[in-house]
Order: sequence, then structure tokens, then C-alpha cells
Amino acid sequence: MSHRLHEILEREQQLRDTGACAPDGRPLARLVFFDPDSWLLPDGYDALLAAHARYLQSRPGLTAVVSGHSYGSGSHRFFWLMGDRRALAVQHKLVLAGVRPQQLKVQSKGAARSPIAVVGKEFGCYRRRVAIDYLDNSAVATPATPGSTEWWRGVFGSTRFGGAASASW
Repeated sequence: MSHRLHEILEREQQLRDTGACAPDGRPLARLVFFDPDSWLLPDGYDALLAAHARYLQSRPGLTAVVSGHSYGSGSHRFFWLMGDRRALAVQHKLVLAGVRPQQLKVQSKGAARSPIAVVGKEFGCYRRRVAIDYLDNSAVATPATPGSTEWWRGVFGSTRFGGAASASW
């Protein structure tokens, strides 16, 4: 697994360095990696976030889901807050670049398990990241009322309550 993760990290770096885009103009690099115990946006991501901002500005029918992730030692609350702060830092940069706030949905995944097993400190950066994904506005559900059960499920991701699976959006 570590070989696969190493390839993903190298590919993401290469995509960010080259500014590669899909045929429709969507930037192919979509991950922002953070330093341990920090939510300050690291140097080197300005061009990537500007490219995502231009893409969103040219497509008002899209929504970007900005998902913050965290990893390290601490409580689940700390992981959730760190993921939230990281996602908010990326959201702030995108808004400063001209993206309408209504086009951005922020969520924290906290210390949710990644789809790839991460072993070793050298790969910890993969869990200290923000991912930018896109949804068509017609696919975005009506936001839940803050503080409601549905809202908390969206905050903490998909979980089981009362035996029924719930969606994170």
C-alpha cells in the first residue's frame, strides 16, 4: 500500500507543478497538504487554488465540496476541529480569489479513515489534507438546519443511527 500512496503523492505534486487540467478546464490537482497541527495554508498552493477559483467562476452551476482531514495524536474533537479549520482556510482563499461563497460546501472528515492504508510518519501528510471535489448544484441536497440530527450527520460523515445508514449530505 505504501507504494501506491507514494505514487499518489508524487502524481498530485506533478499535477500541481504543471498546472494540468482536464479537457473542460478543471484542475486535476485537488489536494492541499498541511503541516502537522496547523491549519495555516502552506506556501505553494496559490496557483492551484487560483485555478480552482477560475474554474468555479466560469461554472456557476457547480459546487465545490471542500473536505478537511486530520491525523496525529489527540481527541476526535481535535481531529474534527483541525479538519474544519483546514477546510475553512482553503474556502477563505477561494472566496478571496472571487468564488461565490454559495458555491462552496465545507466539511470536516476529522480523522476518518482514508481509502488507502497509511503506514509510517512519512505518509502522515496524506491524512493532513483538504480535498476539493465538484458537484452539480442540482445534485446538492437542501442544507440541513444547523444543530439538527441531519446537520450533525453531515458534519461527522456517514454513520449509523438507530440501525439505518445515513448519508453525509
